[in-house]
Amino acid sequence: MRLHPGIGFVFLIGSATAQDLQSLYAPAPPPNSAFVRVINTTAVPVTATMNAKVTNAPKSGISAYVVVPQGNITAKSGLTSVGLPVSAGKFYSAIWNGKTFKLVPDLSADDRAKALLTVYNLSKAPSLDLKTADGKLSVISAVKPGESGNRAVNGITVDLAAMNGPKVLATFKGVALERGNAYAIVVTDTGSSLTVSSTAK
Repeated sequence: MRLHPGIGFVFLIGSATAQDLQSLYAPAPPPNSAFVRVINTTAVPVTATMNAKVTNAPKSGISAYVVVPQGNITAKSGLTSVGLPVSAGKFYSAIWNGKTFKLVPDLSADDRAKALLTVYNLSKAPSLDLKTADGKLSVISAVKPGESGNRAVNGITVDLAAMNGPKVLATFKGVALERGNAYAIVVTDTGSSLTVSSTAK
């Protein structure tokens, strides 16, 4: 892996399907449930609650999904309390910037024949591209700051590179993309680290 100074990368692997998440809970979540995780863009770990359910995200990292009821939920961290609207059966990331939460919808890996790749550009990089490491194939293109991009791909083991224009910011060697799983690359301005963790198991 090759990192550009001052840019932090978090590579997070996990399934984001309701079927897989339901296997974690007994009994299974009720049909009006939504699934929310925290993406932490700061340089310090954060503990947050989503409707009183505690979840922890490492610095420049991501938490596991927690199950919440549909409707308006309350996201809290420290003295901050924010209402967030969520819908049944949907997946969300609550992006924490150290002051407040911003809710963004996530796609779920519903196609069991494909792997789902998502890139979150939470940095100041004006445009972020995910390509094969040799630069020949574009996987996800032109992700603007504060936005995400995604693509369903075939199951394969591949070397990937996160790029800002022609500049290679980071490379990820031997990424095993498994069908039915969701993979997220989070790019922030804090730290310079690569973390692999499960968001659903």
